[in-house]
Amino acid sequence: MTTASIVQSRHTNPLLLAAALCCMIIGMLLFQAFNPGWLRLPNYAALHTLLEILSIAMSLLVAVMSWYKTDSSKQLRVLAIGFLVVAALDVLHAVSYPVLPAFLGENTPHKAIVLWLGARSTVALTMLFMLLPQRHHASAVYLLLGYGLLFAVTGVGYHDLLPQLFIPGHGLSGLKIGLEWLLVASYLLLAYRMHSLKQSIFASQWLTAGMLVLAFGELFFCFYQLVDDLANGLGHVFKVVGQGFFLRGVIETRLLLPYQQLNVEKAAHEDALQRLHTLVASAPLGVLVIDDAGCIVSSNPTAETLFRAESGELTGLPVEALVPEQMRGRHVQHRRDFQQQPQIRRMSERQGLQAVRRDGSQFYVNVALAPLHWDGLPHVLAFVSDVSSQVQQTMQLQWLADHDELTSLPNRRATLDRLGQVVHTPGQGALLVLNVDALGRINQVFGHDVGDKLLVASCLRLQSLLLPTETLTRLQGDSFAVIMPGEMRPDARGDALLAAFASPFQLDSEVRLQASATAGYCLFPQDCQQPDTLLQYAELAMTAAKRSGQHKVMQFNSAQPEKTRRWLELAGQMATALQQRQYFLVYQPRIALHDGQVAGFEVLVRWQTPQGLISPGEFIPVAEETGFILELGRWILDQAIAQLASWQREQLAVGRLAINLSTRQLSDAGLQAFLLQSCARHGVDPAQLELEVTETVAMENLDWALPVLQQLRTLGLQIALDDFGTGYSSLAYLQQLPVSVLKIDLAFVRNLDREEGRAVVHTIITLARTLGCSTVAEGVETTAQRDWLLANGCHEMQGFLEARPMPADAVAGYLQAKAQG
Repeated sequence: MTTASIVQSRHTNPLLLAAALCCMIIGMLLFQAFNPGWLRLPNYAALHTLLEILSIAMSLLVAVMSWYKTDSSKQLRVLAIGFLVVAALDVLHAVSYPVLPAFLGENTPHKAIVLWLGARSTVALTMLFMLLPQRHHASAVYLLLGYGLLFAVTGVGYHDLLPQLFIPGHGLSGLKIGLEWLLVASYLLLAYRMHSLKQSIFASQWLTAGMLVLAFGELFFCFYQLVDDLANGLGHVFKVVGQGFFLRGVIETRLLLPYQQLNVEKAAHEDALQRLHTLVASAPLGVLVIDDAGCIVSSNPTAETLFRAESGELTGLPVEALVPEQMRGRHVQHRRDFQQQPQIRRMSERQGLQAVRRDGSQFYVNVALAPLHWDGLPHVLAFVSDVSSQVQQTMQLQWLADHDELTSLPNRRATLDRLGQVVHTPGQGALLVLNVDALGRINQVFGHDVGDKLLVASCLRLQSLLLPTETLTRLQGDSFAVIMPGEMRPDARGDALLAAFASPFQLDSEVRLQASATAGYCLFPQDCQQPDTLLQYAELAMTAAKRSGQHKVMQFNSAQPEKTRRWLELAGQMATALQQRQYFLVYQPRIALHDGQVAGFEVLVRWQTPQGLISPGEFIPVAEETGFILELGRWILDQAIAQLASWQREQLAVGRLAINLSTRQLSDAGLQAFLLQSCARHGVDPAQLELEVTETVAMENLDWALPVLQQLRTLGLQIALDDFGTGYSSLAYLQQLPVSVLKIDLAFVRNLDREEGRAVVHTIITLARTLGCSTVAEGVETTAQRDWLLANGCHEMQGFLEARPMPADAVAGYLQAKAQG
């Protein structure tokens, strides 16, 4: 808090006082408005003279105190000269009062008013010049002197040449009243400006308050009728009060503030001495005073606590007693060097500086030194702090910078460092990246604690299979790396490491998981010798192996970066393509074999870019991996349902619509609600929809897919098992699934010209009949295939023999031709 704020806080707010006085003036003027005529004051000449003497004295005090400067205040020449001119004009005004003896020519009300207006306008000019930048103040002084001289000469010698301001028997002239209102407005504007500047000008609050009182007091001079009536007297009273505010501001700034500042500085000095004593005694740092011989002559309680010493025990000890024994010889030399060149110095810029407690234990310290003259003799002031916890934290952070906290394995950064060392040594080797499959899903189902336990258990199994020359690291959440220097078969080593996942993991008493992993590797120096590029290549190989879905080890090849770039290109364009309506749906009819009629349509999605059509076989896997399939899948469902509603309004018999669902879509918690809302919005019965899931998706995720499929079935939706026969379903598992349709994969349909192919399809049809499901054959391209399927009890077919997938606007024509043909 500054001295000015301290003083201000101890006194009445001048603006509040000025506001109260202004309200009083308004009350007086309102009272008089309902009671015409002002009282005349007896012996007003004496009262007028007394009030003017007070005003003149105040102006002179303001001028004198503003002229001189002190160490804590600057010279205010503008204010000093301005109020000197005001005092001079007020003197001339006072001696020009009509009933007083003529001193400088005949005294008239007109003459007195001219000098009055000169003094009051000088106040306004002074305050205006105070607001100007400092560089204009010198010119302002001369302008004020010239202005005052002009009014003095005019008022005394040439006032008769001016328009009359007071008309005997009538009172104030219109010009006089207008000039008074101009003064009022000037005072108010200046008060507002001063208040807005606040602390940037001298005594702003007191000057603002004074200008407000003068402005409202000047209103009395707009309404008086006689030179000795009450309005004239009140105007002079409030002029004195207003100038009193000015004087109070000067006194505060020139006298009170310096005096208060002196007291504050004195108290601060005394307080500083007391604080210094308290600070040394209770400082959080240990303080030791050491003489020229290296003995401790004084210490504070904190130092005694740090070194576990009794009170006064440190005094008289050689400082080397607090230094580890192996460092004492060097410390003596350091102390002598400091005595030769004493200056403020930090001894422990490096970490690891240790000290010895009195009980013999050691701890890490930070020490700063400063020269000290005590009783005329040179001493050393040592500040000691215990930084053991900070050093340990730093060491922990340094360890974490190169290690994985969960498994304690080297992290990605350390992997690159170690790889850089290995690749620059003679010989060859391999870098293998191993990824734990489906860790994200394990975290979702069982929680992250179980996922962390699986990673730790995987780490332990992998470490048990390492060769002495190999290094296991953890790259990120579900990925490990193995650096394998020397000549070996990386594929065989990879298979050996994947064998760590052959048996289930017993993670706790209730959780037993069968996990799997996928790996990819690259060779050095054959593929590359840059560590970051090698890691990229190994990760590309691992990603390629994971996409194959076979949980195997795959070697890097040069085509993988290009495939990855294409993958990234498609992934980056998918969302924009949906916004730009580049996706569209086509519909392939399904035909009932027994009568050749349309049983329904399968919905297929296509992507048309400005560069051409992108195959679904290329972009659907990318959408599945990135998760965009959730947004795209919902768009497909809603568009297909809307199209079905449109065909129904056109009374087209299109049958059921079959729509494919991916693994990601099955895990969409909002899928059921979305389907119901879309059907309700478009007016479609859910029973007219058939959702297709592949056999692989259903079987590999049976634990969580089964409840989802059962819930969808309860909504009235038909469930079809697509690509049936390509997976490894058992009859027991199939009986659990709420499927109503089995779709025979086109690979089997193409083999109908061979005996073994016909046997497989016949088995599928028989199995479907046993399960109470209908069958749909995919990819039928010949009449021989169709006839065999019909003869062997297959219910429906689809394929190029009947029709290729067609856009929605071609379906009506197709149905019409079908009906006519």
